[in-house]
Amino acid sequence: MATGRLLHRAVSSPDLDLYVLAAAALVCTVLGSTGVAEPEVLSSAILGLLTFLAVAQVRSRRQVAKLAEAHQRRPTDLLHSEFSEQLFERRANARRLLLIGLSLASTVEAGGQHLRAVLKAGGKVRILVADPYDEATVETIVRRSGDPEIRDSILHSLKILEQWRRSGVGDLEIRVLRSAPHIHVNAVDVGERDAIITVQFYEYRPEDGYGAIINLSTEDEPWFTHFVAEAERMWDDGEPWPPAPARTLAPARPPFLHRFDEGVFAVVDEARDLLVTGATRNTLLTSGYARFERLLRAGCRLRFLLIDPDADAMAIAAERYYVHRDANAARERVRYALKLLSELRRSTGGDLTVRLTHYPLSMGLIVVDPTGSGGVVLAEFYQYQAGAEPCFVLRESDDPWFGYFVDEAEAIWQAAGEYPLDAAVE
Repeated sequence: MATGRLLHRAVSSPDLDLYVLAAAALVCTVLGSTGVAEPEVLSSAILGLLTFLAVAQVRSRRQVAKLAEAHQRRPTDLLHSEFSEQLFERRANARRLLLIGLSLASTVEAGGQHLRAVLKAGGKVRILVADPYDEATVETIVRRSGDPEIRDSILHSLKILEQWRRSGVGDLEIRVLRSAPHIHVNAVDVGERDAIITVQFYEYRPEDGYGAIINLSTEDEPWFTHFVAEAERMWDDGEPWPPAPARTLAPARPPFLHRFDEGVFAVVDEARDLLVTGATRNTLLTSGYARFERLLRAGCRLRFLLIDPDADAMAIAAERYYVHRDANAARERVRYALKLLSELRRSTGGDLTVRLTHYPLSMGLIVVDPTGSGGVVLAEFYQYQAGAEPCFVLRESDDPWFGYFVDEAEAIWQAAGEYPLDAAVE
Protein backbone atom coordinates (compact mmCIF):
# COMPACT_ATOMS: atom_id res chain seq x y z
CA MET A 1 0.00 0.00 0.00
CA ALA A 2 2.81 2.42 0.93
CA THR A 3 4.66 1.54 -2.27
CA GLY A 4 1.53 2.32 -4.31
CA ARG A 5 1.13 5.72 -2.67
CA LEU A 6 4.78 6.55 -3.37
CA LEU A 7 4.39 5.48 -6.99
CA HIS A 8 1.25 7.62 -7.40
CA ARG A 9 3.00 10.66 -5.91
CA ALA A 10 5.96 10.17 -8.22
CA VAL A 11 3.81 9.83 -11.36
CA SER A 12 1.69 12.89 -10.55
CA SER A 13 4.65 15.04 -9.51
CA PRO A 14 5.65 18.00 -11.70
CA ASP A 15 9.24 16.74 -11.31
CA LEU A 16 8.48 13.40 -13.02
CA ASP A 17 11.01 14.07 -15.80
CA LEU A 18 13.78 14.48 -13.24
CA TYR A 19 12.83 11.21 -11.52
CA VAL A 20 12.90 9.39 -14.87
CA LEU A 21 16.26 10.96 -15.77
CA ALA A 22 17.80 10.00 -12.41
CA ALA A 23 16.50 6.40 -12.65
CA ALA A 24 17.79 6.00 -16.22
CA ALA A 25 21.20 7.39 -15.26
CA LEU A 26 21.39 4.97 -12.32
CA VAL A 27 20.55 2.02 -14.59
CA CYS A 28 23.20 3.03 -17.12
CA THR A 29 25.77 3.39 -14.35
CA VAL A 30 25.04 -0.08 -12.97
CA LEU A 31 25.07 -1.68 -16.42
CA GLY A 32 28.35 0.04 -17.31
CA SER A 33 30.14 -0.81 -14.08
CA THR A 34 29.15 -4.49 -14.18
CA GLY A 35 30.04 -4.87 -17.86
CA VAL A 36 26.56 -6.10 -18.75
CA ALA A 37 26.04 -3.48 -21.48
CA GLU A 38 28.36 -2.87 -24.44
CA PRO A 39 30.11 0.54 -24.60
CA GLU A 40 28.29 1.38 -27.86
CA VAL A 41 24.90 0.78 -26.19
CA LEU A 42 25.88 2.84 -23.19
CA SER A 43 27.01 5.72 -25.43
CA SER A 44 23.64 5.79 -27.20
CA ALA A 45 21.80 5.66 -23.90
CA ILE A 46 23.91 8.51 -22.51
CA LEU A 47 23.20 10.65 -25.58
CA GLY A 48 19.47 9.96 -25.13
CA LEU A 49 19.67 10.99 -21.49
CA LEU A 50 21.47 14.20 -22.41
CA THR A 51 18.72 15.01 -24.95
CA PHE A 52 16.07 14.36 -22.34
CA LEU A 53 17.96 16.61 -19.90
CA ALA A 54 18.15 19.42 -22.50
CA VAL A 55 14.39 19.28 -23.07
CA ALA A 56 13.78 19.42 -19.32
CA GLN A 57 16.10 22.42 -19.05
CA VAL A 58 14.20 24.27 -21.82
CA ARG A 59 10.91 23.73 -20.02
CA SER A 60 12.42 24.88 -16.72
CA ARG A 61 13.83 28.03 -18.27
CA ARG A 62 10.45 28.90 -19.76
CA GLN A 63 8.80 28.51 -16.39
CA VAL A 64 11.45 30.68 -14.76
CA ALA A 65 11.00 33.32 -17.48
CA LYS A 66 7.23 33.42 -16.90
CA LEU A 67 7.75 33.82 -13.17
CA ALA A 68 10.23 36.62 -13.75
CA GLU A 69 7.89 38.36 -16.17
CA ALA A 70 4.99 38.13 -13.74
CA HIS A 71 7.18 39.47 -10.97
CA GLN A 72 8.41 42.40 -13.05
CA ARG A 73 5.01 43.37 -14.59
CA ARG A 74 3.43 46.37 -12.95
CA PRO A 75 -0.29 46.43 -12.03
CA THR A 76 -0.84 49.28 -14.48
CA ASP A 77 0.24 47.02 -17.35
CA LEU A 78 -3.20 45.40 -17.10
CA LEU A 79 -4.93 48.69 -17.95
CA HIS A 80 -5.56 49.75 -21.55
CA SER A 81 -6.88 52.87 -23.23
CA GLU A 82 -8.47 51.14 -26.24
CA PHE A 83 -10.41 47.96 -26.88
CA SER A 84 -8.29 45.13 -28.22
CA GLU A 85 -8.66 43.61 -31.68
CA GLN A 86 -9.11 40.25 -29.94
CA LEU A 87 -12.34 41.54 -28.36
CA PHE A 88 -13.80 42.53 -31.74
CA GLU A 89 -12.83 39.18 -33.27
CA ARG A 90 -14.25 37.20 -30.36
CA ARG A 91 -17.42 39.27 -30.28
CA ALA A 92 -18.00 38.76 -34.00
CA ASN A 93 -17.74 34.98 -33.57
CA ALA A 94 -19.38 34.66 -30.16
CA ARG A 95 -21.96 32.09 -29.17
CA ARG A 96 -23.21 34.13 -26.21
CA LEU A 97 -22.84 37.84 -25.54
CA LEU A 98 -23.73 40.09 -22.61
CA LEU A 99 -23.26 43.80 -23.34
CA ILE A 100 -23.81 46.45 -20.66
CA GLY A 101 -23.40 50.21 -20.94
CA LEU A 102 -25.00 53.64 -20.64
CA SER A 103 -26.37 53.73 -24.19
CA LEU A 104 -24.12 51.34 -26.18
CA ALA A 105 -24.64 53.71 -29.11
CA SER A 106 -21.26 53.06 -30.73
CA THR A 107 -21.52 49.30 -30.11
CA VAL A 108 -24.97 49.06 -31.67
CA GLU A 109 -24.14 51.26 -34.67
CA ALA A 110 -20.48 50.51 -35.43
CA GLY A 111 -20.67 46.87 -34.35
CA GLY A 112 -24.24 46.26 -35.46
CA GLN A 113 -23.23 44.11 -38.42
CA HIS A 114 -21.23 41.74 -36.21
CA LEU A 115 -23.98 41.53 -33.59
CA ARG A 116 -26.56 40.70 -36.23
CA ALA A 117 -24.22 38.04 -37.62
CA VAL A 118 -24.00 36.44 -34.17
CA LEU A 119 -27.79 36.40 -33.93
CA LYS A 120 -28.23 34.97 -37.43
CA ALA A 121 -25.72 32.23 -36.62
CA GLY A 122 -27.89 31.11 -33.69
CA GLY A 123 -26.06 32.96 -30.93
CA LYS A 124 -27.72 34.64 -27.95
CA VAL A 125 -27.23 38.36 -27.33
CA ARG A 126 -28.26 40.14 -24.13
CA ILE A 127 -28.10 43.95 -24.03
CA LEU A 128 -28.56 46.13 -20.93
CA VAL A 129 -28.58 49.95 -21.00
CA ALA A 130 -29.69 52.69 -18.62
CA ASP A 131 -33.45 53.28 -18.36
CA PRO A 132 -34.19 56.39 -20.47
CA TYR A 133 -37.53 56.91 -18.69
CA ASP A 134 -36.18 56.87 -15.15
CA GLU A 135 -35.59 60.52 -14.39
CA ALA A 136 -33.20 59.99 -11.47
CA THR A 137 -31.04 57.66 -13.57
CA VAL A 138 -30.87 60.06 -16.51
CA GLU A 139 -30.04 63.03 -14.28
CA THR A 140 -27.25 61.05 -12.61
CA ILE A 141 -25.73 60.11 -15.96
CA VAL A 142 -25.96 63.69 -17.26
CA ARG A 143 -24.19 65.04 -14.17
CA ARG A 144 -21.52 62.34 -14.29
CA SER A 145 -20.90 62.20 -18.03
CA GLY A 146 -21.60 65.81 -18.95
CA ASP A 147 -23.72 64.61 -21.89
CA PRO A 148 -27.13 66.36 -21.90
CA GLU A 149 -28.26 64.25 -24.89
CA ILE A 150 -27.79 60.88 -23.21
CA ARG A 151 -31.53 60.13 -23.10
CA ASP A 152 -31.80 60.59 -26.88
CA SER A 153 -28.72 58.43 -27.37
CA ILE A 154 -30.22 55.60 -25.29
CA LEU A 155 -33.57 55.83 -27.07
CA HIS A 156 -31.83 55.75 -30.44
CA SER A 157 -29.97 52.55 -29.51
CA LEU A 158 -33.17 50.96 -28.22
CA LYS A 159 -35.01 51.92 -31.41
CA ILE A 160 -32.39 50.12 -33.52
CA LEU A 161 -32.47 47.07 -31.26
CA GLU A 162 -36.27 46.92 -31.42
CA GLN A 163 -36.07 46.98 -35.20
CA TRP A 164 -33.70 44.01 -35.08
CA ARG A 165 -36.00 42.09 -32.80
CA ARG A 166 -39.11 42.82 -34.88
CA SER A 167 -37.28 41.52 -37.93
CA GLY A 168 -36.87 38.16 -36.17
CA VAL A 169 -33.10 38.27 -36.54
CA GLY A 170 -32.45 35.86 -33.62
CA ASP A 171 -32.30 35.40 -29.85
CA LEU A 172 -32.00 39.02 -28.74
CA GLU A 173 -33.00 40.08 -25.22
CA ILE A 174 -33.10 43.76 -24.19
CA ARG A 175 -33.33 45.18 -20.68
CA VAL A 176 -32.99 48.60 -19.04
CA LEU A 177 -31.54 49.37 -15.63
CA ARG A 178 -33.01 51.95 -13.23
CA SER A 179 -29.53 52.85 -12.11
CA ALA A 180 -26.58 54.39 -13.92
CA PRO A 181 -24.14 51.60 -14.91
CA HIS A 182 -20.65 52.46 -13.70
CA ILE A 183 -18.91 50.05 -16.07
CA HIS A 184 -19.13 49.11 -19.73
CA VAL A 185 -19.09 45.32 -20.11
CA ASN A 186 -18.41 42.94 -22.99
CA ALA A 187 -18.82 39.40 -21.66
CA VAL A 188 -18.13 36.81 -24.38
CA ASP A 189 -19.07 33.11 -24.12
CA VAL A 190 -19.29 33.16 -20.33
CA GLY A 191 -19.60 29.60 -19.01
CA GLU A 192 -17.13 28.16 -21.51
CA ARG A 193 -13.40 27.52 -21.09
CA ASP A 194 -12.38 30.23 -23.57
CA ALA A 195 -14.66 32.91 -22.08
CA ILE A 196 -13.41 36.49 -21.81
CA ILE A 197 -14.76 39.68 -20.27
CA THR A 198 -13.69 43.24 -21.06
CA VAL A 199 -14.55 45.94 -18.54
CA GLN A 200 -14.28 49.68 -19.13
CA PHE A 201 -14.66 52.05 -16.18
CA TYR A 202 -16.72 55.19 -16.76
CA GLU A 203 -14.98 58.39 -15.75
CA TYR A 204 -16.47 61.53 -14.26
CA ARG A 205 -16.97 64.05 -17.08
CA PRO A 206 -14.35 62.44 -19.35
CA GLU A 207 -12.44 64.66 -21.75
CA ASP A 208 -11.39 61.81 -24.02
CA GLY A 209 -13.00 58.39 -23.98
CA TYR A 210 -14.63 56.76 -21.00
CA GLY A 211 -11.78 55.40 -18.93
CA ALA A 212 -9.41 52.50 -18.33
CA ILE A 213 -10.08 49.10 -19.86
CA ILE A 214 -9.16 45.66 -18.50
CA ASN A 215 -9.28 42.35 -20.38
CA LEU A 216 -9.77 39.18 -18.37
CA SER A 217 -9.95 35.49 -19.27
CA THR A 218 -10.88 32.44 -17.20
CA GLU A 219 -7.24 32.23 -16.08
CA ASP A 220 -7.43 35.63 -14.41
CA GLU A 221 -9.00 34.58 -11.14
CA PRO A 222 -10.52 35.74 -8.89
CA TRP A 223 -11.26 38.90 -10.89
CA PHE A 224 -12.77 37.16 -13.91
CA THR A 225 -15.45 35.57 -11.72
CA HIS A 226 -15.87 38.81 -9.77
CA PHE A 227 -16.76 40.95 -12.80
CA VAL A 228 -18.87 38.25 -14.45
CA ALA A 229 -20.93 37.95 -11.24
CA GLU A 230 -21.37 41.73 -11.06
CA ALA A 231 -22.49 41.89 -14.69
CA GLU A 232 -25.05 39.13 -14.07
CA ARG A 233 -26.39 40.95 -11.00
CA MET A 234 -26.91 44.08 -13.08
CA TRP A 235 -28.69 42.03 -15.74
CA ASP A 236 -30.95 40.39 -13.15
CA ASP A 237 -32.00 43.83 -11.86
CA GLY A 238 -32.84 45.07 -15.36
CA GLU A 239 -36.41 45.36 -16.65
CA PRO A 240 -37.54 44.01 -20.03
CA TRP A 241 -37.80 46.46 -22.89
CA PRO A 242 -40.15 47.84 -24.17
CA PRO A 243 -41.83 48.89 -20.91
CA ALA A 244 -45.51 49.29 -20.15
CA PRO A 245 -47.01 52.39 -21.86
CA ALA A 246 -47.19 54.39 -18.61
CA ARG A 247 -43.41 54.06 -18.20
CA THR A 248 -42.76 55.78 -21.52
CA LEU A 249 -44.10 59.11 -20.36
CA ALA A 250 -40.80 60.75 -19.64
CA PRO A 251 -41.09 64.28 -18.19
CA ALA A 252 -40.79 66.86 -20.95
CA ARG A 253 -38.03 69.46 -21.02
CA PRO A 254 -39.40 72.12 -20.36
CA PRO A 255 -42.22 70.57 -18.29
CA PHE A 256 -44.99 71.73 -20.66
CA LEU A 257 -45.93 70.29 -24.04
CA HIS A 258 -47.67 72.08 -26.91
CA ARG A 259 -50.00 69.12 -27.39
CA PHE A 260 -50.36 65.43 -26.59
CA ASP A 261 -49.20 63.23 -29.46
CA GLU A 262 -50.07 59.62 -30.22
CA GLY A 263 -47.10 58.40 -28.16
CA VAL A 264 -48.62 59.95 -25.05
CA PHE A 265 -52.09 58.67 -25.87
CA ALA A 266 -50.74 55.10 -25.98
CA VAL A 267 -51.27 54.99 -22.21
CA VAL A 268 -54.96 55.79 -22.73
CA ASP A 269 -55.31 52.73 -24.95
CA GLU A 270 -54.42 50.52 -21.99
CA ALA A 271 -56.85 52.13 -19.52
CA ARG A 272 -59.35 50.17 -17.46
CA ASP A 273 -60.82 53.26 -15.78
CA LEU A 274 -60.88 56.63 -17.55
CA LEU A 275 -62.17 60.01 -16.35
CA VAL A 276 -62.23 62.85 -18.89
CA THR A 277 -63.03 66.44 -17.90
CA GLY A 278 -63.16 69.52 -20.10
CA ALA A 279 -65.21 72.41 -21.44
CA THR A 280 -66.59 70.73 -24.58
CA ARG A 281 -64.11 67.95 -25.49
CA ASN A 282 -65.48 68.18 -29.01
CA THR A 283 -62.08 67.81 -30.70
CA LEU A 284 -61.03 64.90 -28.47
CA LEU A 285 -64.22 62.99 -29.24
CA THR A 286 -64.20 63.54 -32.98
CA SER A 287 -60.52 62.65 -33.40
CA GLY A 288 -60.53 59.79 -30.87
CA TYR A 289 -63.98 58.29 -31.44
CA ALA A 290 -62.56 54.93 -32.55
CA ARG A 291 -60.23 54.87 -29.52
CA PHE A 292 -63.10 55.34 -27.06
CA GLU A 293 -65.17 52.78 -28.95
CA ARG A 294 -62.39 50.20 -28.54
CA LEU A 295 -62.03 51.02 -24.86
CA LEU A 296 -65.73 50.57 -24.15
CA ARG A 297 -65.86 47.29 -26.04
CA ALA A 298 -62.85 46.10 -24.03
CA GLY A 299 -64.69 46.74 -20.75
CA CYS A 300 -63.18 50.08 -19.77
CA ARG A 301 -65.17 52.26 -17.37
CA LEU A 302 -65.47 55.64 -19.10
CA ARG A 303 -66.65 58.89 -17.47
CA PHE A 304 -67.01 62.26 -19.23
CA LEU A 305 -67.48 65.57 -17.41
CA LEU A 306 -68.38 68.63 -19.51
CA ILE A 307 -69.63 72.14 -18.79
CA ASP A 308 -73.43 72.36 -18.90
CA PRO A 309 -74.25 74.17 -22.16
CA ASP A 310 -77.26 75.89 -20.54
CA ALA A 311 -75.32 77.15 -17.51
CA ASP A 312 -73.80 80.61 -17.08
CA ALA A 313 -70.47 78.83 -16.72
CA MET A 314 -70.46 78.18 -20.47
CA ALA A 315 -70.61 81.90 -21.26
CA ILE A 316 -67.79 82.53 -18.79
CA ALA A 317 -65.71 79.72 -20.31
CA ALA A 318 -66.30 80.99 -23.84
CA GLU A 319 -65.24 84.52 -22.91
CA ARG A 320 -62.17 83.40 -20.98
CA TYR A 321 -60.77 80.49 -22.87
CA TYR A 322 -61.86 80.60 -26.51
CA VAL A 323 -60.42 82.89 -29.16
CA HIS A 324 -62.98 84.28 -31.66
CA ARG A 325 -65.73 82.00 -30.37
CA ASP A 326 -68.99 83.11 -28.74
CA ALA A 327 -70.99 81.31 -26.08
CA ASN A 328 -73.60 79.99 -28.52
CA ALA A 329 -70.95 78.29 -30.63
CA ALA A 330 -69.44 76.74 -27.52
CA ARG A 331 -72.87 75.48 -26.41
CA GLU A 332 -73.39 73.82 -29.77
CA ARG A 333 -70.04 72.08 -29.49
CA VAL A 334 -71.06 70.61 -26.14
CA ARG A 335 -74.38 69.43 -27.55
CA TYR A 336 -72.60 67.78 -30.46
CA ALA A 337 -70.20 66.10 -28.02
CA LEU A 338 -73.20 64.76 -26.07
CA LYS A 339 -74.62 63.25 -29.27
CA LEU A 340 -71.31 61.52 -29.95
CA LEU A 341 -71.22 60.15 -26.41
CA SER A 342 -74.80 58.94 -26.70
CA GLU A 343 -73.95 57.14 -29.94
CA LEU A 344 -70.88 55.59 -28.30
CA ARG A 345 -72.93 54.02 -25.54
CA ARG A 346 -75.66 52.91 -27.93
CA SER A 347 -73.22 51.23 -30.34
CA THR A 348 -71.04 49.59 -27.70
CA GLY A 349 -73.34 49.05 -24.71
CA GLY A 350 -70.32 49.96 -22.64
CA ASP A 351 -69.92 51.47 -19.19
CA LEU A 352 -70.18 55.14 -20.17
CA THR A 353 -71.45 57.89 -17.85
CA VAL A 354 -71.70 61.61 -18.54
CA ARG A 355 -72.13 64.46 -16.08
CA LEU A 356 -72.48 68.21 -16.58
CA THR A 357 -71.03 70.84 -14.28
CA HIS A 358 -71.92 74.49 -13.65
CA TYR A 359 -68.29 75.20 -12.75
CA PRO A 360 -66.21 77.07 -15.38
CA LEU A 361 -63.36 74.57 -15.57
CA SER A 362 -59.90 76.10 -15.79
CA MET A 363 -58.28 72.96 -17.18
CA GLY A 364 -59.12 69.71 -18.89
CA LEU A 365 -57.96 66.37 -17.49
CA ILE A 366 -57.66 62.81 -18.75
CA VAL A 367 -57.20 60.62 -15.69
CA VAL A 368 -56.06 57.07 -16.48
CA ASP A 369 -56.64 54.37 -13.83
CA PRO A 370 -56.80 56.79 -10.87
CA THR A 371 -57.18 54.03 -8.25
CA GLY A 372 -55.05 51.31 -9.85
CA SER A 373 -51.35 50.86 -10.46
CA GLY A 374 -49.72 52.83 -13.26
CA GLY A 375 -52.06 55.81 -12.95
CA VAL A 376 -51.46 58.82 -15.21
CA VAL A 377 -52.91 62.34 -15.48
CA LEU A 378 -52.83 64.18 -18.80
CA ALA A 379 -53.64 67.84 -18.08
CA GLU A 380 -54.33 70.87 -20.32
CA PHE A 381 -54.49 74.44 -19.01
CA TYR A 382 -57.18 76.67 -20.49
CA GLN A 383 -55.44 80.03 -20.89
CA TYR A 384 -57.26 83.37 -21.15
CA GLN A 385 -58.14 83.99 -24.79
CA ALA A 386 -55.00 82.25 -25.98
CA GLY A 387 -54.59 79.99 -28.95
CA ALA A 388 -52.56 77.35 -27.12
CA GLU A 389 -53.27 75.06 -24.18
CA PRO A 390 -50.07 74.12 -22.30
CA CYS A 391 -50.07 70.39 -21.50
CA PHE A 392 -48.22 68.29 -18.94
CA VAL A 393 -48.08 64.72 -17.68
CA LEU A 394 -48.17 63.41 -14.11
CA ARG A 395 -47.52 59.80 -13.17
CA GLU A 396 -48.60 57.96 -10.07
CA SER A 397 -45.09 58.36 -8.64
CA ASP A 398 -45.29 62.16 -8.89
CA ASP A 399 -46.38 62.70 -5.30
CA PRO A 400 -48.23 64.64 -4.04
CA TRP A 401 -49.35 66.35 -7.27
CA PHE A 402 -50.82 63.30 -8.94
CA GLY A 403 -53.14 62.81 -5.97
CA TYR A 404 -54.12 66.49 -5.87
CA PHE A 405 -55.30 66.56 -9.48
CA VAL A 406 -57.11 63.22 -9.17
CA ASP A 407 -58.90 64.38 -6.00
CA GLU A 408 -59.99 67.64 -7.64
CA ALA A 409 -61.35 65.83 -10.70
CA GLU A 410 -63.28 63.40 -8.48
CA ALA A 411 -64.69 66.25 -6.37
CA ILE A 412 -65.98 68.08 -9.45
CA TRP A 413 -67.43 64.81 -10.74
CA GLN A 414 -69.30 64.17 -7.51
CA ALA A 415 -70.76 67.71 -7.51
CA ALA A 416 -71.95 67.52 -11.12
CA GLY A 417 -75.33 66.31 -12.33
CA GLU A 418 -75.72 63.14 -14.38
CA TYR A 419 -76.83 63.64 -17.95
CA PRO A 420 -79.24 61.13 -19.55
CA LEU A 421 -77.46 60.22 -22.78
CA ASP A 422 -80.71 59.20 -24.48
CA ALA A 423 -81.75 62.86 -24.37
CA ALA A 424 -79.00 63.75 -26.80
CA VAL A 425 -80.44 61.57 -29.55
CA GLU A 426 -82.82 63.42 -31.84
